[in-house]
Amino acid sequence: MKKLIVVVVGLFLISCDNTEEYDKIAGEWNCTQWIVESTGEDRCNDNVYFNFKRDKTYASKITGEEETGVYKLANGLLYSTPKGKLEIGVEINKLNNDTLQFIMSRAGSKEILTLLRKK
Repeated sequence: MKKLIVVVVGLFLISCDNTEEYDKIAGEWNCTQWIVESTGEDRCNDNVYFNFKRDKTYASKITGEEETGVYKLANGLLYSTPKGKLEIGVEINKLNNDTLQFIMSRAGSKEILTLLRKK
């Protein structure tokens, strides 16, 4: 009986989805700040944009480069897979109705990207 309970609880946890997070992230987001922690440099320059769609596809523009792909959310991370490229994972530090913040690492340097929902 105990094994059955463990299996049922395990299946329940696996089957739980994160629909609420997908609902929160869906929409258009514009960069307000992109800080390289080691230098204090702000790389935002109003040229970072994301549009996360409910069908788990996205479009983005980062420093002039536009791309599209698919994304997924799991364990506090956003995984994006640009068309023709490998999957990228970033930590979601904050996600609410108007603010989305990622913690990333490029070449070993911690970077914090803050976006605001486009109204």
